[in-house]
Amino acid sequence: MEARDHRAVTESFAENAVLRSPFTDNLAFEGRHQIDELVAVILEVLEDLTYTDELHADRAAVLVGHARVDGLRIQFCDYLKLRGDGLIEEMTVFFRPLPATTAAMRRFGGGLGRRKSKLRGHLISTMTAPLALMARTGDRVGVRLLQH
Repeated sequence: MEARDHRAVTESFAENAVLRSPFTDNLAFEGRHQIDELVAVILEVLEDLTYTDELHADRAAVLVGHARVDGLRIQFCDYLKLRGDGLIEEMTVFFRPLPATTAAMRRFGGGLGRRKSKLRGHLISTMTAPLALMARTGDRVGVRLLQH
């Protein structure tokens, strides 16, 4: 991902791998083809992606890093379950903070929707835009209200 090598990222997944969305339990990308489409959108949306930590256990790994989406810093954690040959068989992604997470949801959803049709991309982006705006505004105002 840091090298922005789309093909290498996709090939690090097993053919029947599953990638679980950081936004909902109702969405998982199954198989290399779906993961390949997601990777293309991720590489379009995320800027300055950098991994900062890597933890390994028997057939599992956790990668921690940060990137930028719409000018906002997003932190992520990727939990990987690995096969014996080292290929990823399952990946679950976690994001923070909320303003950057909702911006990523809008951009990823819109990008994936556009791969099906311009209308789908527009609808997804429009549906998630209020959430992104509320999170960004609430983060600024809410923090001020909590501080002394």
